[in-house]
Amino acid sequence: MKLNLFTVIFLVIGTIGVSAQSNQPAGQFPPNPMDNIARELTVISKSVKNLNQNMTLFLEKLGGEPGTDKQQKILVGLQILNQAELRLATLQRSQIELVEKQVPTRARIIQIEQDLRPESVDRSATFLGTTKTEEFRDNRRKSLDTERISLQTLLAQIESTLAQTSSEVREAQVLVSRLRRQFLPLIEQQLTELQ
Repeated sequence: MKLNLFTVIFLVIGTIGVSAQSNQPAGQFPPNPMDNIARELTVISKSVKNLNQNMTLFLEKLGGEPGTDKQQKILVGLQILNQAELRLATLQRSQIELVEKQVPTRARIIQIEQDLRPESVDRSATFLGTTKTEEFRDNRRKSLDTERISLQTLLAQIESTLAQTSSEVREAQVLVSRLRRQFLPLIEQQLTELQ
């Protein structure tokens, strides 16, 4: 596996870009997740641009020569770190998406429960202009009850998946933190030796 220091630098810069995205405390979500995603994409695009510039400079200095065994080991470690950070970012996005689904589902269940109250069902039948108001009320109750049961099942699935994803996010954060402590000092050392 002949890899060069260029790849090491590429991964270091990519790792730094991904780590900047995952510094938000667990359990805290921005008011509008779409704004957060747009900010993340902006940060990623700047990191990629910066990475391309640094990569070009590094290749010019190094000449594309392969690194030492130690550098190869660091490179493999960085690849593992990069994959772990990408997984963490993906899990965090999934967590945000699940919360985005959870909130409107809960709101709709609350609305249905209010609509199921006898006075609400009576109010909905008041302006129909039909002689079969009792039949309409029964159908309305059944329809709302069916929707409520369906949404409660969906909400339970969302909450179960969210709990599992939150657990996976915590595990991924621990792994990323451990890998950073292990490999980033080695990278700093190699960069210092190159200068």
